[in-house]
Amino acid sequence: MAASQASLGKALLWGAITAGLYWFLFQYSEVFERLAHTTLDACAVADGAGTAYYNKATPELCAAESGAFIEGNWWYVFAPIGLAFALSYTHGLFTGLFWDVIGLKAKK
Repeated sequence: MAASQASLGKALLWGAITAGLYWFLFQYSEVFERLAHTTLDACAVADGAGTAYYNKATPELCAAESGAFIEGNWWYVFAPIGLAFALSYTHGLFTGLFWDVIGLKAKK
C-alpha cells in the first residue's frame, strides 16, 4: 500500500507539472509562434484578426507591404524545441506513473 501511495504522489506531482507546462504553452502560444516565425528575417503584416509573417524578407519589400521588418535570430528556435522536450519528458513520466497507480503492467 505504501508503494502505491508513493506512486500516486509522484503521479500527481508530474501530472501537475505537465498540466502547468501545457497551460504555459497555450497561454503564451502567440509568443512561441512569433519566435518560430522570426528565426529568419521576417516581415510581420497585420492581416485582419491576426498577423501574417513572411520569411526571407528585406526591409524594402516589407515597407512595400506596409509591414514591420523583424531581424531574425537563429537561436529563437531553441524555445519551442526546449518546451517540446520538457512536455514530452514530463508527460511520459506522468503517463508511466499513472498506469502503475492503476495497476496495469506490461506483459513480460
